[in-house]
This record gives sequence, C-alpha cells and structure tokens, in this order.
Amino acid sequence: MNAQRKKIIIAEINYWKQNKLLPEHYCDFLITLYSQGNHEQEIHATEAILFKEKKKLKARAFFIQLVYIVVAFAVLGSSIKLWSVFFAGETLLLVGILIVNCLLWLFAGRLFKLLYFTISGASGLVFIVFYIMKSIV
Repeated sequence: MNAQRKKIIIAEINYWKQNKLLPEHYCDFLITLYSQGNHEQEIHATEAILFKEKKKLKARAFFIQLVYIVVAFAVLGSSIKLWSVFFAGETLLLVGILIVNCLLWLFAGRLFKLLYFTISGASGLVFIVFYIMKSIV
C-alpha cells in the first residue's frame, strides 16, 4: 500500500478515535496495523477527509443561513417601501403588511426548522398585537 493511502487511513482512524466513532482500543489496533508499528510520524485527525468535509458543510450551512436572513430583510424592506410609496397614510394597511411578514417568518421557521425565524415571527406578532391593543385603548 502506498504511503499517501496509509496517511489518509491513519488520519481517518485518528478522527474516529477523537470523535469516539469506534472504541479507543480498536482505533489503537488499527493505527498499529496500518502504521506497521511505527508511531514516529504522528498523523492528526485534522488531516482526515471527514474532518475537512464537516468543515465545508459548516461553512455552507452558515452561507445558506445568511442568504435566508438577507432575503427575509429584503422582503420586509421592499414591502415597507411599497407601502410608503403607494399607501403612505394607511396605518392599518402597514399593520397588515407587517402581520403578513411575521406570518411568513413563522411559516419559514417551521418549514425549514429555523428557530430564529420562528422566534422573530412570533415575537413580531406579539408586538403587533400589543401595538393594536395600545392604539385601541
């Protein structure tokens, strides 16, 4: 077996050992088997393919979350801008637009299992209800 393959395999086994995917004594046995008893060259788990893939997935997930947030604010901003251009004096219509935005956030939070959208939609609806109660009284 060539040296590069052995290095990859040992890095993967170290990753398994570090994340407790296999019992430690199994990993020690496999490392000894693949390194043929030579532990002089220590290969770290950060060189493992699974570690690198996990890192890429985290970066991709962060980017997707950021896109969701930007789209939500763009929809909110554009709906408020349309209200200010066409219906500037209609406060009731503004409240309706904000309720629709909060319901969209609540729906998106439940659909995509995003806690921050669910919380922002629910809290927005609560604030709108308090505003309506305050304006009535």
